[in-house]
Amino acid sequence: MRGTRGAATRPDSSRLAVLVVCTAAMGLGCTPAFLVGYLGPDVRSSLDLSGAQLGLLVGLFYGATGVTSMVASRFVDPLGPRLSIVGDQALVAVALVAAALWPGFGTLAAASALAGAGYAFANAGTSIAVTSVSRPAEAGTAVAVKTAGIPLGATVLALAGLPLAGVIGWEGVALVLAGLLALNTVAGALLLPRARVRRVAGAPAPVVGRLPARFGWVVLASFFYVLGSQPLFSWLVITLVDAGVSRPAAGAVSATGTALGAVVMVLAARRADRAGPGRRALTAAGVAGTAVVGTALVWAGSHTLLAVLVVGAVVAILADLVGSGFAHGVAIDRAPHAVGRATAVMSSGYYLGALVSPLAFGAAADLTGSYDASWALTVGAMTACGLCFLVVQRWVRPPAAEPGAHPWAPAGGAAPAPAGSIRG
Repeated sequence: MRGTRGAATRPDSSRLAVLVVCTAAMGLGCTPAFLVGYLGPDVRSSLDLSGAQLGLLVGLFYGATGVTSMVASRFVDPLGPRLSIVGDQALVAVALVAAALWPGFGTLAAASALAGAGYAFANAGTSIAVTSVSRPAEAGTAVAVKTAGIPLGATVLALAGLPLAGVIGWEGVALVLAGLLALNTVAGALLLPRARVRRVAGAPAPVVGRLPARFGWVVLASFFYVLGSQPLFSWLVITLVDAGVSRPAAGAVSATGTALGAVVMVLAARRADRAGPGRRALTAAGVAGTAVVGTALVWAGSHTLLAVLVVGAVVAILADLVGSGFAHGVAIDRAPHAVGRATAVMSSGYYLGALVSPLAFGAAADLTGSYDASWALTVGAMTACGLCFLVVQRWVRPPAAEPGAHPWAPAGGAAPAPAGSIRG
C-alpha cells in the first residue's frame, strides 16, 4: 500500500514502529491465556487440574477483559494509547512472574484475571494508536496488522513453547514471556504516541463517545464469534493429544493454522479496505460460514480420519483469525469518530464470549466424556455469529465517509500518515 506523504504526516519509520509495538503488545498481552491453551498438557499434569479448571483459567483472562472493557471505553481515549498499552504490558509481565514463582491454580487464576483486565486497555489503546497513524481508507488493514499479533504469538508459543517447556517447564516459559513483555514495555514508552487523541483542524466535529443505534448487534456478533472460535485455540492441542497425536505434531498443526491465519487476515483486511466499509459485515458473515464448515470437519474428523480433523482445524483457524480482524473492523466502521469507545464496547461482548467458551467447552467434555457436545456448541455459536453480522449489514450501516477526512490524530495537530508498504 502506498500513498503520497503530506507535509505534516508521521514518517513511515515512526508509523512502522507504532505498528510493531502494537502488534507485539496484542500477542504478548494475551500470553497468560496462550500459556494455558498451548501448554495445557504440562499445566494440567503439573497442577493436577481438570478440564473445567483449565477452561476457567482461560475464561478468567478473557472475562476480565470483557468486564473491564466497559470501564476502558470511558477512560482509554483520555488516557491515550501510550499509557494504556505500556501499563498493560507491565501488568502482564508481573502476573506471569508471580504465576511462575508461586505455581498453583489460585495464583494462575489471579494472574489471568489481572492480566485480562489490563488487556482491555491495550486492545482499545492499540486500535487508537494504529488508526491515528494511518489513512482512513487503510484503517482496517492497520487494525488487522496489530490484531495479527495474536496468531503470531500463538504460532511462536505452539512451535517453541512446547519443546521449551520440556526443558525448563511451563514456569520457565512464563518467565521468558515476562522478559519479552518487559522489553515491549520499554519500547512502548519510547515509541508510542503519548498524548490523548483530538480532532484534526477542519475535520467534522463528531459527538465523542456516541455509538450508532443498534450497535448492540455488533457486540452480539462479537460475542458469538469468540464463543465459536476460542475452542480452536484453547482446546485444539489437548484434543489432538487426547486423540493420540504427539505433542510436537499437535503444536505444529496449530502453528500452521495460526501462521497462515496471520498472513491471510491482513490480506483479507486489505481487500476489504479497497471495497470500502459498506460490505465488511457481509463479508464477515461469509467468513463465519467458512469457520462453521471447518469446525464441523474437526468434529467429524474426531470420529473418522485424523486427516479430516487436521484439514478442518486449519480451515477453521484461518477463518477464525480473519474473522477476528473483521470483528474489530466492523466496529470501527460503525463509529469512526469514537474508535477507542467502539473497540472497548465491542470487546465487552468479544471477551465475555471468551469467558464462557473455554469453560463451557471443558465442562461439557468432562460431563459427557467426549467432545461431541462441545463441538456442537462451537458450531452453533459460529452460525449465530454469521446471522448477527447479516443483521449488522442490514440495520447498522457505517456513516457516510467524507473523502480525505480523518477525524482523529495525535494531539499536536499532525495528520495521520499515509501508509507506506506494510510487509509481513
